[in-house]
Amino acid sequence: MSIDIVVAALLLLCMVILHILRLRRLDPLKRFSGDEYELGAASTLGTRTIQQDYFGVQNNNGVLLMLMADGIRENGEIAAKLAVDTFKDLFDDQNAINKPQYFFKRAANSTQQKINNTLEERQGETSIAAVIVKGNHLFYSLIGNCRVTVFRGDDLIPVSEGQTLDVLAKHRYEEGRITKQETLSLLDKHRRYNVLGQDSFQDIEIFSKPLSLKNNDMIVLMSEGVFNTLRWVEIEEVLSRKNPVQTLADDIIDMVNNSPMVDKDNASILICRRK
Repeated sequence: MSIDIVVAALLLLCMVILHILRLRRLDPLKRFSGDEYELGAASTLGTRTIQQDYFGVQNNNGVLLMLMADGIRENGEIAAKLAVDTFKDLFDDQNAINKPQYFFKRAANSTQQKINNTLEERQGETSIAAVIVKGNHLFYSLIGNCRVTVFRGDDLIPVSEGQTLDVLAKHRYEEGRITKQETLSLLDKHRRYNVLGQDSFQDIEIFSKPLSLKNNDMIVLMSEGVFNTLRWVEIEEVLSRKNPVQTLADDIIDMVNNSPMVDKDNASILICRRK
């Protein structure tokens, strides 16, 4: 048997294994899709060797929780999984439905403690976006720099700001805490300043008032590998297609994989269409 045939067979085997693993990861979403919601998700490694993105969905008496975690640094995949699992576990509490702000803060603090207890001196940090869909209302919280968006009509509307240095600079300038010159010097810095797992973990970005949803709105959660690789208009073009949300998620991740960008982060997207 020639070397070329062996290499081709190994590549085919790897593709089959990756496809099986992908299906196993996405299958649990099917049980949450129904009369009210249609869900889809997809991920890619990008040019990385380890998948540090992790997402999840939980249902509590018809109230939906959507989660997107983006692990950072060594052991980031452990931190991301701990974050998603902790948020999901705490969502079973009735207070999570009745008091979303309380739930988001409790889950963030519990996750911070679990990451520190589990990893101890080892590094391991994660961003996380959490969305609660209750009837026609959306509640969200964010730590780090995932994105919470709503696609309505032909527009992808940012809901979260992100905890990056440029956003922090804008807020501090508006509060009169830094000068215009200091603000301008930070506006091109999109580095995260606050994530779970770091010693200096601070507060979370959280909704000021719930967002009202309309029928056929799509809630879209993205890790940095998606919105740092693709242009906003490219994502909007895909979401405008009249396809099942799983197809839309797959198409967006295919675009990330086909991007000419040399250095590509893990990229993940989670979409929920409210019927």
